[in-house]
Amino acid sequence: MEPEIRYPTSLQDVIQLVQRLYQPGLPATIVKVQEILQQVQRSADGWTLANALLGNPDQQVQFFGALTFTVKLNSDWESLAEADVFVLLDTLINWLVRAVAEGATALVIKKLCSTLAVFFIRFPDKWTHCIRHLICCLCGHRVSPDDIDSCPSTTELLSKASSAQKIVALWFCAIFLEEVSKLDSKNIKNQHYKDKVSINSGEAVLLIANAVALPEYSNDDQVDTALVIEGLQCFSSWAHNSIAPPTAIEKLKALNKAAMRWLQHSEIFDTAAEFITDALINCSSLFNEGDVNTLFEILTGSWGVARFQEVLAEEGEIDPTQLIRLIIAFAEANVKRLAKRHGDLQVQTLMHMMHSMLTTPGYPVVENEISPQTFEFWSSLVEYLLDGELIDEFEDQTHALPALEQGRSHIFQAIQEYWRKIKIPPAEIADTWSKDSREGFTSFRKDFADLLETAYPLLHAPLFTQFVDHILSTLPAHDWEDIEATMFCLKSLSDSLTDEPSEDDALEQLFGSPLFTLLSDSQAHIPLKARRTAVNLIGSYADFFERHSDFLPAVLNYLFTTLSAPSLARNASKSISQLCLSCRDTLTGELSTFLYQYEVFMSSPSVDDFAKERVTCAISYVIQALPTEEEKEQPILILLRFIQKNVATCLSLVQHGQFDAGKESALSVLHCLTNMGRGLQVPDDIPIELDSEENGARPLSFWEQEKGLLIQAQIIQIIQAIVVALKEDSEVVEAACCVFKTGFTESSPGVFVFPPYLTTNFLLERAANCTRRVETIVTTAATMISSYSTEGAMSIVPQARALLDMVVTLVETYKDPQTDPDVAQSIVEFMNRMLLKYVEVFVNYEPKPLVEILFMFALSSIGVREQLVKKAACTFWSTLVSLRDDRPAVQAAIDSIVQACGPALAEKLLWGLGGGAARSEVDSLCEVLKKMVFRQPRTKTWLSAALFRPGFPSPKVTEQEKRLFLEKVMSLRGARGTNQIAKDFWVQCRGNEFAYGSVQLE
Repeated sequence: MEPEIRYPTSLQDVIQLVQRLYQPGLPATIVKVQEILQQVQRSADGWTLANALLGNPDQQVQFFGALTFTVKLNSDWESLAEADVFVLLDTLINWLVRAVAEGATALVIKKLCSTLAVFFIRFPDKWTHCIRHLICCLCGHRVSPDDIDSCPSTTELLSKASSAQKIVALWFCAIFLEEVSKLDSKNIKNQHYKDKVSINSGEAVLLIANAVALPEYSNDDQVDTALVIEGLQCFSSWAHNSIAPPTAIEKLKALNKAAMRWLQHSEIFDTAAEFITDALINCSSLFNEGDVNTLFEILTGSWGVARFQEVLAEEGEIDPTQLIRLIIAFAEANVKRLAKRHGDLQVQTLMHMMHSMLTTPGYPVVENEISPQTFEFWSSLVEYLLDGELIDEFEDQTHALPALEQGRSHIFQAIQEYWRKIKIPPAEIADTWSKDSREGFTSFRKDFADLLETAYPLLHAPLFTQFVDHILSTLPAHDWEDIEATMFCLKSLSDSLTDEPSEDDALEQLFGSPLFTLLSDSQAHIPLKARRTAVNLIGSYADFFERHSDFLPAVLNYLFTTLSAPSLARNASKSISQLCLSCRDTLTGELSTFLYQYEVFMSSPSVDDFAKERVTCAISYVIQALPTEEEKEQPILILLRFIQKNVATCLSLVQHGQFDAGKESALSVLHCLTNMGRGLQVPDDIPIELDSEENGARPLSFWEQEKGLLIQAQIIQIIQAIVVALKEDSEVVEAACCVFKTGFTESSPGVFVFPPYLTTNFLLERAANCTRRVETIVTTAATMISSYSTEGAMSIVPQARALLDMVVTLVETYKDPQTDPDVAQSIVEFMNRMLLKYVEVFVNYEPKPLVEILFMFALSSIGVREQLVKKAACTFWSTLVSLRDDRPAVQAAIDSIVQACGPALAEKLLWGLGGGAARSEVDSLCEVLKKMVFRQPRTKTWLSAALFRPGFPSPKVTEQEKRLFLEKVMSLRGARGTNQIAKDFWVQCRGNEFAYGSVQLE
């Protein structure tokens, strides 16, 4: 048991706590120690404590001492008198100089540099020339910040300074810039920091140049590698930081060639390569044409080629990852040059390197980390060749053709090199891979698929036919890893094909070959991945089968065969669904075969539920394509018979106490019904024939007569039986609602277009019995109201009234929308749907007190925390205040409600616009405000009554500012400019520190 942790009463107690903080221990103990130490740091004795801790020989204690100074600077800096500010600066610099002299660790020295950077941020006007002053102090000239002109020049100081002194100055230079860059540049209060950085930039450049410049001697042993490395890192910090002034960047550019030359020093290579690589990727403008030529010479010269060959051979001293990143970044940054000057020896050497990266041995990601890094380059080259910019580079465009052809040749070669690398490993190798390795290899294949798709418009049909020819030529050898890789390529190109006849010719050869017959042989030793890729390949070419239906039987036979394999069932069901969706009209003659295959599939003891649902949908697509509704009756009954068997299984499981298994079975049944409903929906591209008799009455469809109604009743019975058996389980109810929704999108009668009273009764029963996911029921009701609000739809006033009764009861139950925001959102959205078609049911609802509860609920919803609820409420009120109805009585009722709610609505809006809402919600509130101003004459009165209450909506705005806001809003009469006026008012009410993007110093 660890001893009790008490608040320290002496310096030694504090030191012991600090040491304990960095020792292994229980998490709770460490947290407690940290809490106590933070209290100590923030105490009145924090300044003295920090000083004392820095004098301790323990580096962890020293670090904590510097950290304590930082904490005090951030929390109590305003309490320091002006004289104390300079004493503090002198103290911090003393500790830094002492740390350097005594050879303290980099951890402590860098923390002191960081503390000094925080001092600068807190007191920028007291330490304006911070870099120059620190260099003077480090070099032995202990003067005040105002007396630095009495010291020798910075150049002279640096010429005599030790390496350690210069390295510390470089650390401060980089940390100083990093800390200043963290301040919000959009906040006007922080603009002067940028000026201070500019003032210090000259000293920074001198310091970096002193460290990075190439020495006059050539012996590597004489090079101060540590200083050069720190100089390059500081150079990188300034070159990549947006707050660094342009004048400084221009001066630093003179050091580019020196930085590049340091690549050839083995100990400095990593730092130089990282700096140059990052610059090429993030700020290539740092390099001019001369710099690019220098880097070209280095990378493609004898040194660069030798180092690259060492990397390929896994030899040499330098980090191979850094060199590969550098070469790729350089190639990508110079894509235009590589394409245009294809005949240059340097270009050819660099392109050879890029191709060599794709031929390195080993499976990508798993054993080979080089080839996965190359995609960005090849994608950039493809895009450049495709956008036509290359041709514009030549005055005589005929000269561009060889360059374009050479570029195309490189892309074609790269595709072939990648193609060889995406082959799946044999099972004995794949089984040894970790999950990360498998995912990495899969990601590599996906990246190649993206490149392949991007490059196809450049390479066209010859690439496609090459893939098909390769499969056909490889089939006799049964090289399934190779065949699988090629099928993967073909699948990746399914959305990229053009109208070239050779593409269809190639597909005819492929799907007419023995490929799928061989794959159907369950006894053959074929990798599972190859079978799965073949399944996916078929589904991706549904459009081809729509044009060439004679190939359908063979591939569908293969797909239905693979359904029996659990590991392939989902992929096969997806492809079956894709084919049936695209080729439904062609496949109606095969319906009986499909139903037989479906029966075989459903009888399997290990049938996959997801696959079952997809196949149900697929067959329903084909049933939908039958010429008449009467012909659909028997196939639908057959499907329902299969589903009924699953219902019986579900009910049996529940009766025997296996509730979880029964629930899973129930959800599967309902999902099958939903997919059946989706499959039977009339496609959008098929015109709906609205036949009518002379008197305007539409003849009853099959689904509105006895046989059709019996089928509908059967479906309803299935749903009811499951929901009741599963005791109104919320997930089951939600799945049941999805079945009803499939009919809401239809504009003509169908098997899942149930009579409105049936749907309504189901929802009312669920609302009375279901205690969870109530929002699902209300959302379904809202969707139903919408589906009967379209032009020409039948009127469902009785059902609308009944559903409104249900919602009123829910509002009485929940009262506050904050109780359950999801339910609140669904209720407000339902109310909004009612306004669109059934407004008379809504506004004339009796008894009146209950309808008033609804409007109060919608008003309260404007003030909830959840944004979606608030947005729904704003949509409702925007609709209501601008609603117009041709029926005088209905319009009078609308006007009465708006007049009654107007004052409260105005107050809610002003509360939100006055800072009560989030800034992102202001636009939604403005939509209501604009509609009110434009439509409601009494809006100004309502706004004034709330706005000019003392302290409302915020004590930070004056009467004059409120009056100005109101005048601007009313004068705009609902125009778009209202939003900006409201946002400005929001900022005034919250305080200027809440202006967008502002971050105050802590």
